[in-house]
Amino acid sequence: MQCTFGECPDAPADLLPLLSWGEPDAGMELTMKFSFSTEQQQPELQDALAALAEAGTLPSHPSGSGTQVRFERGEDVGRGVWFARSGEQGITMRYTDVAAAIRGLGSLLAAGEGDLPRDESSTFRTLGIMLDCSRNAVMRVEHFRKWLRQLALLGFNMAMLYTEETYELPGEPWFGYMRGAYAADELRAIDQYAARLGIEMIPCIQTLGHLEQMLRWPAYRRVRDTDDVMLVGEPATYDLIEKMLDRWSHVFGSRRIHIGMDEAISLGRGRYLDRFGAAPAFDIFNEHLNRVMALCRDRGYRPMIWSDMYFRLGCKSGDYYDPATIIPDHVQQAIPADVQLVYWDYYHRDEAFYADWIGRHRDLGFEPVMATGAWTWHQPWHATMRTELQAGPAVRASRAADLRELFVTLWGDDGAMCDFDSAFAGLAFIAELAWCDEADDEAIARRFQVACGGDYHAAHLAGKVSSIERPADEGSRAVDTWGWMWDDPLLAPMWRHFHAADPGFWDAAEVHFARIRDGLAGKVDGGDDRGGGEIAQAQRIADWLGRKIALRRAVERWYARRDTEELDGLMSEIDAVIALCIAYGDALRRQWLERCKPFGFEVAQIRVAGHIERWQELKRRLRALAAGTIDIIEELEVEAPGPPWPATNAFRHVAQSSAGKL
Repeated sequence: MQCTFGECPDAPADLLPLLSWGEPDAGMELTMKFSFSTEQQQPELQDALAALAEAGTLPSHPSGSGTQVRFERGEDVGRGVWFARSGEQGITMRYTDVAAAIRGLGSLLAAGEGDLPRDESSTFRTLGIMLDCSRNAVMRVEHFRKWLRQLALLGFNMAMLYTEETYELPGEPWFGYMRGAYAADELRAIDQYAARLGIEMIPCIQTLGHLEQMLRWPAYRRVRDTDDVMLVGEPATYDLIEKMLDRWSHVFGSRRIHIGMDEAISLGRGRYLDRFGAAPAFDIFNEHLNRVMALCRDRGYRPMIWSDMYFRLGCKSGDYYDPATIIPDHVQQAIPADVQLVYWDYYHRDEAFYADWIGRHRDLGFEPVMATGAWTWHQPWHATMRTELQAGPAVRASRAADLRELFVTLWGDDGAMCDFDSAFAGLAFIAELAWCDEADDEAIARRFQVACGGDYHAAHLAGKVSSIERPADEGSRAVDTWGWMWDDPLLAPMWRHFHAADPGFWDAAEVHFARIRDGLAGKVDGGDDRGGGEIAQAQRIADWLGRKIALRRAVERWYARRDTEELDGLMSEIDAVIALCIAYGDALRRQWLERCKPFGFEVAQIRVAGHIERWQELKRRLRALAAGTIDIIEELEVEAPGPPWPATNAFRHVAQSSAGKL
């Protein structure tokens, strides 16, 4: 649907932008038409509303005599939107910034005709997201525009694209080579569109570690310390960083920049050691940071960095969150006063822990930026439970500590094979906590339908497919589904270890997946099946994973008896699981090519095809055993040693027993 703009026939000449509600349209609780007077318009808001209407985000209806809404710019401290009755049929909405006004618009759409939405305010001057565009999935410009509209309706006013080397650099043909790197025009288009919606795009790059994709090329041997860390002290390193900064300076209007520098664990231990000798890692890090900060100042940038290296280097174990970490005074004094420290923490469930670490950052003399997470990494779908139990306390602690800036990371570790659109259920939850005292499910559901066009309750249930709940403590801790998705049909390391530790675990998991599959049955192929994540894909995953548990049991029973008359039935069950794998892969391909550049999808395709082939291999071995060609299936003879599950759920740990990555 499109919204038309013009002169409101019933409006006085000095009226600010108006909303007129008409009769409800099919599929929407509320429809409205935006009309503007010809005088005293507010360009900032008109441009934002136009962007929403052009995309069909705002429903259209012939103007009528419904509720009229007057927009007023307020100057309140912080961010907020407030509503008041205006005459018999009017509402006045006062707002502090464009993104707050768009959240207010979402409140109006969600409230219903004539209802007065609740006032809302946020202590966060900045409420943003960071989308990982460095682990295979580089989102297309048009799809990210859709994200920006949805983010604005939720009340976000900042966004970052995490780009290690997935952006083009003039004169550097190997930088971002075959990785779907953003061209300058693409980045400018994103920045300009975000600005229309009141969202600040901040560059988010790496200038020290996490650059293994770049450093693998011989062209960058000169600037390589270790496989993933740049060489501090090498002039060519700073020449390259200058090019990075110049590129972003010319494509994004913001004078803020995130320059990364996290998890550079091997700093100074490679070519640096050969060239300059041993030096304290604290000193190497601060030397590099100060040099990069000088380059940023020359370009008018106000940089931020991830804070973990200071805490890691002060800890014997290298842990970011060790309470015993000690950062020496001389190191603290050498931290540039004009850098911002980003405290990232996606893991803790105790508000007190977040409060403690916020205090530790302040003890360093810095007001931190909080980075929490909506769990998209190592997941096929946004992990509802993890986000609520771990991001929820982070937001609450940040509000209690009166922090002014918070953003939500959406990482793509281990292949970026998540349905990233599904993360909007988590983003809606976090935004509600940032704007309100508590998160009300029904209020979130109404806003989610307005912002994403989807069923929040279905998306919330679908999110449970990403975790296998543990019956021992009613699911307060969970095992990521990602490992079970790729657990090899023959090797089955995850199956063995959890089965050995708790035989009832897989029984509970099978029931868990069945509930999700059945609960989503009426939610697929509907008008909002793909609003905020594709429900049909989540249901397919739940069916696949549940059947995989039952099939593993069937294989073990058959292997114990080896009844050739039952073999055909077992083969049919394997074929059914293979069919679900194929359907999952086909849907993943469509999603990826619609939303992201094709580079990186080869990894996902190889994984899916390889997993299917391993099921075929299981069939071959079972037939060989039944025919007497072989006496045993060696992989099925192995028993799990020691304590359960010493590995992670990464693909390489569950899909293969040999070294190396796929």
